[in-house]
Amino acid sequence: MKPTSTLHQQFESLYAHEQRFFKHIIARYFDGAQQQDVLQDFLLHLYALLEKQQPANAHLFDSQAWLRKVLVHFCISQLRKDQAQKNSVWQQTTVHHVLVAQEFAPQREFELQALYLEALGCVDKKEALVLKMKYEYKRSSKEIEQRLGLQHVDVLISRIKAKIKKKLGRIELDWM
Repeated sequence: MKPTSTLHQQFESLYAHEQRFFKHIIARYFDGAQQQDVLQDFLLHLYALLEKQQPANAHLFDSQAWLRKVLVHFCISQLRKDQAQKNSVWQQTTVHHVLVAQEFAPQREFELQALYLEALGCVDKKEALVLKMKYEYKRSSKEIEQRLGLQHVDVLISRIKAKIKKKLGRIELDWM
């Protein structure tokens, strides 16, 4: 027998034995059709773990406590990924940019441009550069982090926005 076929058989046996256990834990974190997607993603993750750790740590796969820990951490990771996609700046600003592009209001755009320049004047050069890279040049947070050697750019942008709102004394700034 080939090593991969034994690995495949071990995985099939593990899944057959723990299938209800996996579904029960995933049901705590996800609803409906998303449960099946998460289960499939987790099974791929579990197979990779089995492939990587099987020779040295075969006893781990017999322990429901360890499997629960791996699955819970996987579910939490999936929830964080889903939340990050929901909170992405691109999704929040797309509708606004489309509406502005469809409306022809040169006075409104002139006011927005003046407000933008005023806002950039409220922050130091590095903060202004971060805002320009994000909103003018449409760079991703990851790219900004790499190019400027920063960490947690999304948090930094939120702080910069709060700083601008405080300095300008305005609560609602639509373009932000």
